Amino acid sequence: MFLVEGYRNCKELLNSDYSIQQFFYTEESIQSDRNAKLISELKRSAVKCEIVSMSEISSISDSVTDQGMVAIVHLPGEDETPNLNEMNDVICLESISDPGNLGTIIRTAAWFDIDSIFLSSDSVDRFNPKVVRSSAGAIFQIPIFVMSDLNDILDKSSEIGFTMIATVPSGGKNIYEYEFPARSIILFGSEANGLSDEILSKADLMISIPSKGQGESLNLAISCGIVLGVKTVSN
Repeated sequence: MFLVEGYRNCKELLNSDYSIQQFFYTEESIQSDRNAKLISELKRSAVKCEIVSMSEISSISDSVTDQGMVAIVHLPGEDETPNLNEMNDVICLESISDPGNLGTIIRTAAWFDIDSIFLSSDSVDRFNPKVVRSSAGAIFQIPIFVMSDLNDILDKSSEIGFTMIATVPSGGKNIYEYEFPARSIILFGSEANGLSDEILSKADLMISIPSKGQGESLNLAISCGIVLGVKTVSN
């Protein structure tokens, strides 16, 4: 099981197919009409529900601002095989280590209506509390497939017409001068090392965000947001 904390995440949880085992909330959290309505619905959905003190919920929650509500949720079953025929826009993440980055990327991908995320199995756990929290509920909106073998799914994708686009810090085609294809998988690598040579070899082309100043590098999640924003405009 995993933790879901705060109003926005709990609201999106309620709209998902995930099963809620336990739900904890505080007396203070039901003072607002907005919270009271959501808590009432969560109480009906959870197997068990308990009202607790602020100090008790703080010991449960991983967040400084837990908003007085925490759910304990069953992990989903094994990931199904991605149905590539139903997808056009996919991002593939290799060896992501920072939970805040992963959560923000999930949130960004949902905003730009990405169909799915492929995540390498050596990345941070997608149900890490910080990932869930920083996704702002988007983890319940977008399919995320944890792949033990990225090479296999990328090969299959290429065979049915996906364009593989690798993001690199420099030396790639300027993203502002590139017209993204109708079906693509955009590849993002780890914060420290970028994409591995093996995954880079799968790419049809490489793209880069041109630098205008003296900064050494861009944060991974910010880079993802820029790329997806430019892609949306170009399409």
